[in-house]
Amino acid sequence: MDEKLSRASRRLKASPIQELSHLAERCGAINLAEGFPDFPAPPHLKAAAVSAISNNFNQYRHVQGICEILATKMNETSGIAVNALTDFVICCGQSEAFAATIFAIVDPGDEVLLFDPAYETYESCILLAGGIPVYVPLTPPNWSLNKDEFMKYFTSRTKALVLNRILSFRVIQANDANIVWDVEKHL
Repeated sequence: MDEKLSRASRRLKASPIQELSHLAERCGAINLAEGFPDFPAPPHLKAAAVSAISNNFNQYRHVQGICEILATKMNETSGIAVNALTDFVICCGQSEAFAATIFAIVDPGDEVLLFDPAYETYESCILLAGGIPVYVPLTPPNWSLNKDEFMKYFTSRTKALVLNRILSFRVIQANDANIVWDVEKHL
């Protein structure tokens, strides 16, 4: 099987969540690594799904208009002028959005800075794109960052910086790094 995979795919390892799930299964333990609902879906959601299927409402939602609304909102709330056609990607979830972003901007050999600890799928996406994840340690207990130490991680090969937030991420390309220290104003 391995010979059918790309070199990049063969370098990847199982995620910690996947490893914990397999371990829980092997040991007959309760799996706390993943969210598996142990309750039925609410009746109104089931009815809506059946209705959508019965009425052939099975097409992906068109995103025209949504990007324009987002661009307007960003300009109003942050003062950042963005292009609705080129500056937004609408995806089904965080992992897909992150992968689309990384595959769009990272070339083989490019370095991508990640704050450590980082979300587990970031490294895999960067490696699949041929990039090099570079971990920037945060100092516990407050997970702080020293600006002078941080700047030492930038090299001529640095292509992007991944900023983590609880419910989202942001990738800043290296040529936009001057906004890093004022990032809360922009998010």
